[in-house]
Amino acid sequence: MKKYIVYFFCLFAVATFVACKMDALEVTKDSYYIQVNAGPQTDPLIITATTLMLRPGGIADIMPGGDIVWRGTYKISGKRLTVTVKELETKFRFTIVSATELHGEGGSVLRLQ
Repeated sequence: MKKYIVYFFCLFAVATFVACKMDALEVTKDSYYIQVNAGPQTDPLIITATTLMLRPGGIADIMPGGDIVWRGTYKISGKRLTVTVKELETKFRFTIVSATELHGEGGSVLRLQ
């Protein structure tokens, strides 16, 4: 009987730790990320690199190349960061490598500035 109680508590502890996943990134101040592997800029007014500003409270500003910054919201779930822009009806998804580096779906690498 004691053996089963010990097994139960061990199983409960493991299940609790697995269920409580930690987010890989916590935004406590404005954080500005810029793509470091973008193609060359051919026009001085149009930026080819993706830029992303994360603000506390789930607000994001993203410029996915070009010259227009879009306001959206972001959500962090574990190592996944999703930026939603309602005007574009688009979601941008990133993998959080560390607090200073994000990887986009198309192979883009963004680093904290």
